[in-house]
Amino acid sequence: MSTPAVKLSVLVVAYKMPRQALNTVYSLSAAHQQNVRESDYDIVVVENESSDNIPEHELLALGNNIRYFRRQETSASPCRAVNFGLQQCRGKSIGLMIDGARMVTPRVIEYALLAQHADADSLLAIPGYNLGPMEHQYHLDIGYNAEVEKQLLEQTNWKHNGYRLFDIANISGANDKGIFHPLLECNCMFSSAKNFERIGGANEEFDLPGGGSINLHMFRQLGMLKQARLYFVAPGEGSFHQFHGGITTQQASDREEVLESHRKQLHSYWEGGFHAMRREPLLLGAVGSHAQKFLYHSAEMGKKRFNWITRGNNARHPWLDDVALFSGTRFASTDTSL
Repeated sequence: MSTPAVKLSVLVVAYKMPRQALNTVYSLSAAHQQNVRESDYDIVVVENESSDNIPEHELLALGNNIRYFRRQETSASPCRAVNFGLQQCRGKSIGLMIDGARMVTPRVIEYALLAQHADADSLLAIPGYNLGPMEHQYHLDIGYNAEVEKQLLEQTNWKHNGYRLFDIANISGANDKGIFHPLLECNCMFSSAKNFERIGGANEEFDLPGGGSINLHMFRQLGMLKQARLYFVAPGEGSFHQFHGGITTQQASDREEVLESHRKQLHSYWEGGFHAMRREPLLLGAVGSHAQKFLYHSAEMGKKRFNWITRGNNARHPWLDDVALFSGTRFASTDTSL
């Protein structure tokens, strides 16, 4: 008997992060998500075997729409796990979270379904943040660790109001100027299953520990598809990184060397080198009081960018990838100078 399809599948990939992954899956569950039904979507959790796996019974107790797969894997990269997980997804749309340590706010699923309804091949990005006072690569300087974070989450009572995560978070350094600048990466992205097929899933040549920059690569790949005519960002929602000693999110003496190896690999796949996707976002969803400070920051930084990029002798269109993709259509202006 075949398993029935759902509107949306959310793929969560985890490794050696049981507490964090349980928080992530709870945040995605129908117990936490608003204005959706459990039958609207499923959550696919893929975990490579390690010395510290997720307790399966605790995970499955979080909802009836959760499926769990534990794999034997020799690669230090999650790319094979991503591709395995994509094959398990039954949804017409797929949400990808390569880093299973990211909790989300309560209307992410609702807006993912709304974006799908607007256009089946749309791309939705959920902005990224880090829990705690600073980015996690400075955790030793400020005495921040998993235990401190656990206490912080308990004090915040986030399960009662998921938007309180904004109160204990800082903006991701990869997109520190906010959503009106080109987004360099996204750790919680939604698009059609067909679009994930069109980009070939996760390129397994990204074999560096943690996958290197595979999430940056896939986000731009999806955003540069002509089928992804509508590119949404949900400014009132967030994906919040939990501390877990990740490859690039811990304070280590060789961190810059690791990042340089990631950059070198990533640049090799893009003609002229990799850069952030330069597409103007369509804002989707409400912005509550907890998220407004980050929207204000985005607006202030976006104004500076617009003034700088559209004035003077070298003025150009602020969203050049829209021009490249949709020149001559109703989706973007053909005037590159403004």
